[in-house]
Amino acid sequence: MKIISQKMRKLLLVIALPVLASGCAGNIEKLNADTEFGPAPQAYQQTIKDYFAEELNNPEVAEYVISEPMKFYRSQPSVAGLGGGVKWHAWVAEVGIPGKAIFKYLSSNNNELTHYYVRFEGNNIDTVYDGKGYDSLKNETGFTVGEYASIDNITVTAETAKVIKTEKAAEEEELMNSFESIRALNKLYKEGIITEEEYSLKKKAILKI
Repeated sequence: MKIISQKMRKLLLVIALPVLASGCAGNIEKLNADTEFGPAPQAYQQTIKDYFAEELNNPEVAEYVISEPMKFYRSQPSVAGLGGGVKWHAWVAEVGIPGKAIFKYLSSNNNELTHYYVRFEGNNIDTVYDGKGYDSLKNETGFTVGEYASIDNITVTAETAKVIKTEKAAEEEELMNSFESIRALNKLYKEGIITEEEYSLKKKAILKI
């Protein structure tokens, strides 16, 4: 029996290798159009925020970009006719959170969003997908039923965008004021009201050098 078993394994391997080596995978199975999802989760944004408040390293600085709930399913191709098909379907929301809230060591400049998929069961969170799990769903095995607004093009939250805009405007205003001050100093120097040394010292003070 042992010899027969070894021969069978070799035979199966000979049959399977050409299929596997060819890289041929089955087609992605689509979800039936009439599949029932049930009602969309209620108060989903607050549910998501409550969940991450317990998971983030710095929840006090957390800001959120949250998509509307999507009818979503995971389907993967078969390999040599095995293992494929629709694995699950559920309401899913995509979430973006800035790195300053996620990572242990706080960096106020880390405003780039990290994205997650949040899968619901009823009004409760079932699974949160991050890292490779998120990437797999986003790029390979995740599909929506219908069209939904994407948050892919949002790189920072609306709150952070306002802060960045305000800070940039303040920097530009300070720069313009510095130019005006130096221009006035230069005029005083040319008119002989201040010495070259005084002009140089005041100019360095304005430029903070």
